[in-house]
Amino acid sequence: PLWRRNPATRLPLCNACGLYLQQRGKLRPLALIEADADAEEDGGDGEGSGPECSHCHTRKTSVWRRSKTGAKLCNACGVYVRLRGRDRPLSLKRNKIKPRCKHPQPPSGIKR
Repeated sequence: PLWRRNPATRLPLCNACGLYLQQRGKLRPLALIEADADAEEDGGDGEGSGPECSHCHTRKTSVWRRSKTGAKLCNACGVYVRLRGRDRPLSLKRNKIKPRCKHPQPPSGIKR
């Protein structure tokens, strides 16, 4: 993590505490610090941790979205619901995120 310094004492502060101090002019409350620590303990970096789509139950997505009811959705399910007004069929679920190709290469043999 990024570390900052308290301008008055020159003591190190974590990024969150440093930004809080800079924006609000006071030290970050202990309740917020403890809430962040609890969230880190619950989450972890291992497989199977982190948010889960409430529809397809995937844990890997480029963007997390929320349904109108507040349920957490992966990007694919969220966009599908927004565009079509119904849940995304589970048969469309893929195990790998397919990146979009914004600038496809022209077929070989064609000159520009």
